Amino acid sequence: PKATDSDGPAQLSQRSDSTYWPGACVIGSTYNVELAELLGVMVGNEGLFKDIQGWYAPSMNIHRSPFSGRNFEYYGQDGVHTGLMAAAVVKGARSKGMVTYIKHFALNDQEQDRQLNGGVITWASEQSMREIYLRSFEYAVKRGDANATMGSFNRIGIMPSVTHYDFYVSVTREEWG
Repeated sequence: PKATDSDGPAQLSQRSDSTYWPGACVIGSTYNVELAELLGVMVGNEGLFKDIQGWYAPSMNIHRSPFSGRNFEYYGQDGVHTGLMAAAVVKGARSKGMVTYIKHFALNDQEQDRQLNGGVITWASEQSMREIYLRSFEYAVKRGDANATMGSFNRIGIMPSVTHYDFYVSVTREEWG
């Protein structure tokens, strides 16, 4: 059967009759996981009304640099805080059957020159990735029951993140379930 997906962290579709939700920075600044879960439920309800089954959201990188072109999509600068907020939104949307493509997996740092061949290269140790940068994604999978990811176009070290076996199989599937 046909499935319809929509991309937009602050709205479910680009149509003029869509609801515009508060941005992730606003939701994150409330520190209210119950409110975040209710937002996810409402996104799921809107998906049912508009026959949209998948949502490319929430975005859950952290504010790693003030120059990141996507900071408006992220909840904050702490992996645990971001993870708790994003997991709640995911849990709410999933309660209505929505497929949530948590994004931009992983370490998305900038918008300009981020193509796979020769674009931005993000450097981080495995320890910092696990303790800080991947924590939000882990929470969304384990606590929110996220069931899909949307990759990013950066390289992590020398390996393009969207083709990184350890991220997409070893970490998300085997470690996080």
